[in-house]
Amino acid sequence: MFSNKWQFWLGGGVSLALLLLLLYQVDLGDLRDALRDANYFLLAPSIAIYFVAVWFRAVRWRYLLAPMGSFPVRRLYPVVVIGYMANNLLPVRLGEVVRSYYLARQENVNASSALATIAVERVYDGITLLAFAALAAPWLLLLGEFDGAADVSRTTGIIFLAATIAAFAVLLAFFTLLGSSSTFANWMGVRLNIVPAGLRPKVKGLFRTFVAGLAVLNSPSKHLGLFIYSLPVWLLEGSMYFLLAYSFGLDEHFDSVGVLLLVVLLVTATSNLATAVPSAIGGIGPFEIVAQQTLMALGVGASLAGAYSGFVHLVALWLPVNLAGLALLWKNNLSLRELTAARRTGGLETAPGLAGETAGEAD
Repeated sequence: MFSNKWQFWLGGGVSLALLLLLLYQVDLGDLRDALRDANYFLLAPSIAIYFVAVWFRAVRWRYLLAPMGSFPVRRLYPVVVIGYMANNLLPVRLGEVVRSYYLARQENVNASSALATIAVERVYDGITLLAFAALAAPWLLLLGEFDGAADVSRTTGIIFLAATIAAFAVLLAFFTLLGSSSTFANWMGVRLNIVPAGLRPKVKGLFRTFVAGLAVLNSPSKHLGLFIYSLPVWLLEGSMYFLLAYSFGLDEHFDSVGVLLLVVLLVTATSNLATAVPSAIGGIGPFEIVAQQTLMALGVGASLAGAYSGFVHLVALWLPVNLAGLALLWKNNLSLRELTAARRTGGLETAPGLAGETAGEAD
């Protein structure tokens, strides 16, 4: 299934190392008790809320794809689910490529342009999460919720936040320039002359169609629209975290529902920002350890924080969308192996409606 096995083993190694680090910090008996005593009645509505959030991801993607055509949300939704399933099972976020290729199979669109819209999605996910962190962290600090956190934890958090803000700001500026300035796009295209002559036409063709996918970023109002479309995605996912916080009794560690809401916003932000670097497979490891450390900095015990973090990610987020994605592939007589094989054999160039073809030329 994996074209580059070293990527799989590297990602799996990162996940395993971080999970072992999490287990090292917990008491296994307390971890077992936290999982045993949790109220799982809220799991089903939490998963339902998550799939509504995925629906809003499809709505946002339709907005991003608007310059390339009109695509009904009901057709984009299964593509998004399959893409997220592939991201969870493949290394280095290859699910993004699978999603763009699968969209090209289903619709009349260039895959490299679709891939550009997915890259913009990821940037706006980061910006929205940073907004959550910027809202929640100062309030929690003022309320004294970080009083138990060590100075080294605060310093690490500040460095992480500053580096993340810088990275997303650079990406947003770069994509905006590519999408709105033909001069800058042409200048970047010239820089591609360093590519060997045999590959240069293909690389430049992919670059042009990638830039075409960034057309939605050509005005401030469209940036605002993307941020607004991103809010329900993450507010709904945060609501899932909030319900499961009650399942694990995290509300007992904080004075009010308002404080718990701020805590959940911060955990939603930090845990998902930690998975932005495509190292571990499906974000397993970075998500759990960062969510746990965030809760510990706010006074939650290591074992309870670890149980909650692992359950939210593996049981509520990771497993359901994987099962749904695999069921959709089965329904359409496809397999993840087939989609990844198409990617390896140049699917971005050969699939209908992909790079090198105009919309009118595709079948």
